[in-house]
Amino acid sequence: MLKVLFQPLNPPRLPPADSFLNQTVLVTGSNTGLGRETVRHVLSLGASNIIMGVRSVSKGEKARDDVLSSLSNASEKTVEVWELDMSNFQSVMAFAQRVKEYVKDKGRRLDIAIMNAGLAKLGWNVSADNWEMQIQVNGLSTALLSLELLPILVQQSSSKMGKKLQGKQSKPRLMIVASDSHQAALVPQRTAPNILAALNDKTQWEQAQAKNPIERYAVSKLFSQWINIELSKLVPVDPVTGELSVVVTSATPGFCASELMRDGAPWIFRLMAALFARKPEVGSKAIVDAAARDDGHGKWFENQKLTEPGNIVSSSEGKALREKAWKEIIEILKQVDPELKLSY
Repeated sequence: MLKVLFQPLNPPRLPPADSFLNQTVLVTGSNTGLGRETVRHVLSLGASNIIMGVRSVSKGEKARDDVLSSLSNASEKTVEVWELDMSNFQSVMAFAQRVKEYVKDKGRRLDIAIMNAGLAKLGWNVSADNWEMQIQVNGLSTALLSLELLPILVQQSSSKMGKKLQGKQSKPRLMIVASDSHQAALVPQRTAPNILAALNDKTQWEQAQAKNPIERYAVSKLFSQWINIELSKLVPVDPVTGELSVVVTSATPGFCASELMRDGAPWIFRLMAALFARKPEVGSKAIVDAAARDDGHGKWFENQKLTEPGNIVSSSEGKALREKAWKEIIEILKQVDPELKLSY
């Protein structure tokens, strides 16, 4: 609560003006809110190509037009709008395949991927793949897309397909938009024989939500921490530079008006949002800053500072929970893509 109260006194700042000079940046969930403003910021900071991953192409095109209309050098930018439905594994796979085909073309590459797509639901909703919606969108599909994009980013690393930006090599980055709400997760399902199966049980969901109205959202954002940590462990060292070939990191934009407001949030959340929430154009600065940094591999930024994610992540019990859940996540995703790359 105190963090929210002091948010207006600690607004995030954008990174240097050339942070994304001539780079290609992919942003999911970019037709509205934080995602759209992230696109606007990275373009203003020098990005030359943007891939917008959106559920509705028509809405995405309107967002693209809105962003470009605000730029004085819009004619120099290329912004592509691609369909991506994170509630459907096959849509995620089709999107990932399109990225793979994209980077095969001469002169095209992927420098940064920002996993922003997400949702907050207070009711029980089931995806086309028969998973509770927040677990699928914020968790499973985010993990799947991140794992599919990581080999592409590794291939784009400096020693293999280097792109010099003002005399220095660019390093590919994968940035996962997280939330500090994961610290509120109780996860009573942690003792179940299969954690994800328990999370997908409506009766257990009802019991957990009765104790904590944002429990499911908090758990789904705990996935963000797991994905960040586990993917960071997969990244290989570049044999030429001796450095990690890709930076994987995560950050919270803070409490923003775009988060829990879409699904009939309780009055207390609406009141707090009206008084203290960051606007998307402000909160997105924290996302953009994290995507430009090299110092947060496998770590989490809050208010643009490396921050301990809390006991639910860092304690011995939290680590055991992550390891158990990640094993289950991989088992599910291997059913979607049997060739999923898990070692380098």
